[in-house]
Amino acid sequence: MSRNDDATEPMDPVGPGPVAIPGHGVSSTGPLSEARSGSTRRARADEGAGPSSARSRGASPRGGAVPRGGAGPVDRGWYRRRLVRRLLGALACVVAGAALTVLALSTRWGQGADTVVMESMMLWASRLGGAGELLTSVVSVPAIAVVGAGVGLIALLRRRPTLAGRALGMVVGANATTQALKALLDRPDLGVTTGAGNSLPSGHVCVAVTISLALVVIAPEWLRGPAAWAGWAWASLMGMSVMMSAWHRLSDVLVAALVAGAWALALTPIERRPRHSAALHRARLVIVVACGLLALVVSAACLVGVDLSEAAAPGVSGYGFADFLAGQAWRGRLLSAAGALWVVAVVGFVVHEVDGLCSE
Repeated sequence: MSRNDDATEPMDPVGPGPVAIPGHGVSSTGPLSEARSGSTRRARADEGAGPSSARSRGASPRGGAVPRGGAGPVDRGWYRRRLVRRLLGALACVVAGAALTVLALSTRWGQGADTVVMESMMLWASRLGGAGELLTSVVSVPAIAVVGAGVGLIALLRRRPTLAGRALGMVVGANATTQALKALLDRPDLGVTTGAGNSLPSGHVCVAVTISLALVVIAPEWLRGPAAWAGWAWASLMGMSVMMSAWHRLSDVLVAALVAGAWALALTPIERRPRHSAALHRARLVIVVACGLLALVVSAACLVGVDLSEAAAPGVSGYGFADFLAGQAWRGRLLSAAGALWVVAVVGFVVHEVDGLCSE
């Protein structure tokens, strides 16, 4: 029985005892007893509205709030820091995606760099042989359907319809945005690469990233860490696969991941729960930063000082750079590695930021 229930008991265990009324025996219902009983009930009711009652209503004794999936009160400072992190992360995705779109579609250097990385990945796939075909089959459309069904099943088993709705919202919103951008954006022929229409952002990559992020969001505590790592690896492989198959250029992949990240950061709930693998969470950040820095260094080593307009042979040499890469095999190998590193870094950043909204 709770304290509030105790406050409704008819007897006063603290008072000095029953009142004796001459000629009428013993009575506990006199005016003085009722006054004492009423004051005791009010004191107990006030006590029942203390910290334990506040926690039951969703507020902490320090003025914070208890999250739905959390483990204890959350102070406002902690929540404010997580909210700022969410907003800055989403803003970073939007700004980086917009800047990359302008660079890749509207400048000669951007179109050339975008295409030469894709052609390098294509050469890498030809060297992999059967391994390359296995990679593309693992991240195929049927695989997306299977993983998506698994996400829905986990949400159903956890019986958290609001969380499932958020996950569905990020998948639908991000992919609708991707298709709208692909229809609205134009890739003018600047004479650097073989003429090809706009393919930015990649729909395949957006689906893979959003489903991976949805799995991270709906996963229970013990599964969230492994889900983040598995989703990171799977979505990164999808990004590499579409370039190896010449379906998409590097910017298509990166912008798709950033669109997915912006939607996921906007809709993922902020929860305070014990992290199942805090050390692995920190290790993932180290790997993401290392991959990003290495991708930047390798890209600069391969492209700085190179006139891509002079190196290109549009309409004659593959997508424009097949002859250039054939004559400098080392550059093609490094550029393919740089492309893979960029994908791993950007997808990893998005997964890390979304996963970080649920932590202590």
